[in-house]
Amino acid sequence: MSKKPKKKIAKKTKATQAKQARRKKIRSLFWKLLLVFVVVFAGFTLYLDSVIQSKFSENRWQLPARVYAQSLELANGKPMTATRLRQELELLGYRKVVKATRQGDYENYQGSFFIYIREFQFWDGEQKSLPVSFSIKSGRIANLKNRDTGESLQMARLDPLLIGQFHPNRLEDRILVQLEEVPEHFKQALLTVEDRDFYEHNGVSPKAIMRALWHNIRSDGRSQGGSTITQQLVKNYFLTNERTLWRKFKEAIMSVILEVRYEKDDILQAYYNEVYFGQDGGRAIHGVGLASQYFFDKRVRDLTPAQSAMLVGMLKSPSGYNPRRKKEAALKRRNQVLKLMYDQKHLTEQEYKQQRETTLSVVAKPALKLSRVPAFMDLVRRRLQDSYSEEELKSEGLRIFTTLDPVMQRYTEEKVAATLDTIERSKGIEKDSLQTAVIITSSDTGNILALVGDRYSDKAGFNRAIDAKRQIGSVIKPYVVLAALEKSNKYNLSTIISDEALSLKQRDGTLWQPRNYDRQYHGQVPLFVALMKSYNIAMARLGQQVGIENVAEFIEQAGVEGEVPALDALPLGVLELTPIELAGLYQSLASGGLKIKPAAITAVTDNQGELLERYPIDSERIASELNTYLVKAGMQLVVKKGTARYLHRQNPFTNFAGKTGTTNDLKDSWFAGFSGEHLAVVWVGRDDNKEANITGSSAALPVFTDIFNGIPTETLRLGYEENIEWKLIDPATGLLADDYCEESIEVPFIRGTAPTESANCKPEEESFFGL
Repeated sequence: MSKKPKKKIAKKTKATQAKQARRKKIRSLFWKLLLVFVVVFAGFTLYLDSVIQSKFSENRWQLPARVYAQSLELANGKPMTATRLRQELELLGYRKVVKATRQGDYENYQGSFFIYIREFQFWDGEQKSLPVSFSIKSGRIANLKNRDTGESLQMARLDPLLIGQFHPNRLEDRILVQLEEVPEHFKQALLTVEDRDFYEHNGVSPKAIMRALWHNIRSDGRSQGGSTITQQLVKNYFLTNERTLWRKFKEAIMSVILEVRYEKDDILQAYYNEVYFGQDGGRAIHGVGLASQYFFDKRVRDLTPAQSAMLVGMLKSPSGYNPRRKKEAALKRRNQVLKLMYDQKHLTEQEYKQQRETTLSVVAKPALKLSRVPAFMDLVRRRLQDSYSEEELKSEGLRIFTTLDPVMQRYTEEKVAATLDTIERSKGIEKDSLQTAVIITSSDTGNILALVGDRYSDKAGFNRAIDAKRQIGSVIKPYVVLAALEKSNKYNLSTIISDEALSLKQRDGTLWQPRNYDRQYHGQVPLFVALMKSYNIAMARLGQQVGIENVAEFIEQAGVEGEVPALDALPLGVLELTPIELAGLYQSLASGGLKIKPAAITAVTDNQGELLERYPIDSERIASELNTYLVKAGMQLVVKKGTARYLHRQNPFTNFAGKTGTTNDLKDSWFAGFSGEHLAVVWVGRDDNKEANITGSSAALPVFTDIFNGIPTETLRLGYEENIEWKLIDPATGLLADDYCEESIEVPFIRGTAPTESANCKPEEESFFGL
């Protein structure tokens, strides 16, 4: 009997030992799991720390490159019309007011202007805001002075129009600001509304979470967030907007890490630059720097307390409190923020009442509204590719200053579309079947002032101005004449060239026989007449006399990149060029024999305004000034009496030099011409390269003419040259005209090369008996 209890005791001991063993295993497993968790958590924390340091240490926001048009310079004596000036001010978003008191305002009373010019960081230095006054008299600026001091000014310039940006993938935009640039009242408004304990918590505020929870329980459905400014920054800068516990967990950890790693002011400055204020079309407005310009047309340091309150109030719902779309809601929200600032002793009672009584003062038009010039932006991007990567263009905040004249660009776009519509209707051509490209440059510098790559110029896509290679036709003929003058002293504008039938054997054994457009032969003609009337046979024969290889070599030297084929038909324009290449070629004529590549960019700076690269004008002489003078005179005759006389009839008081061009099958229509101030190249044709039944005179020339009917330009004056003499020439013989020559034309010659023999234009006298 005594042995049985011992067995029970033994069983209990074994059970106890088993329980203890299980507990020990559980404790061991717990500590192991805890150790694993600690290791994983530590590793995860280190990973998040590395993410924060790699991205946040340099505040590396993706800043789009900003592309600016040329700025309008104001100077005494500069040609200007009131209409032209008002168009520029309208594009820039200047506001016409009764009394100009702030940047971006202007007054206009008949011919007198007062403009409060905005401050702007140009590539060559910062321009402070400047109140200027002047008048426009007889088409020129006069009495330019500082409105406040009365001091006379040599020059002032308006801030340039922002014409485009190279955006990163997210289409975000911002203007970076430093902490000291942001006014104290904005900081007070922000902390009062978003994070009153910002300088006390370590990234996560339990007090704010409990306050938000209590508010949400007691409220009627309107929720309040408990996130600190640090948490908001982490969410916007590092994470996404997904509402999951995992995202909130990462947000909390990263907020604590951020607070450990960086000073409070560093975090606040980053928040200023990251915070979201809504959309401008497809562009996201980020940061208080851009928001202050977008809504108030001013820098952040110039914000009033009421304006700061409005911006801070928008953070709760940028679309719900957008002051342009929901003015009443924005005003009510702003006043709520002002009341909170007053309650927290950040505003005195007088300041609170004064700010509450102000209007929202949001500008009617955002000053950053972009102009759509996709063809020109395409050119700028290509010109920058050698110096800057695509990533740099989209993320480094480069500021690119260009040559584009925004008023001329807009006018050209409008005229191109309207003129092509007219041409199609008048000629019975299928609607919208014609396309075009137009380039306008400064005739002296080669700066591109306007560029159109599509008849509907706001369309991005195939850029005909840069990419459409087409045969150029007769626009090449001035260079055949210039090559002849440069290669041999035996030629002048009066040299006789045969326009009789010509047959040239080709490499394949066939005969090439050029024909004139009118299918006629014109006998022996002076060189200036052959150019003026665009006689194909005479020009082909001139090319043979000079040497086709010599002509091809000269055209290459004059500005054509790549090989120019030495074909017998080269003098008739069997050469494919893009419109911008032809503009580069003609630039050497307009500039007096200097090869100048058309330029689109003047300078590039970083996002702080430090100059990175300057784009000076490079020139190389390819022809003498005297020979270029002669060819320009011949091209003036083309406009006055030849194939481009329509231009002269429409603009009789402005001298142009130019040349029409047509391909044999009437596919391509060209006109290239210049005044004393501008050079323009126009191409018209079809994208499918089918016959369009148009000539240089019937399509490209009317487009050119309509453009310059509305663009003021200096007349082309050849001027006095000591080694040039002008003579009256009989166009039938090329000899000096006598008193009986009715169609005589004044022609220039290099001194000593003019003909000495006179033409006999006197009609033969009949005898008394008519025998």
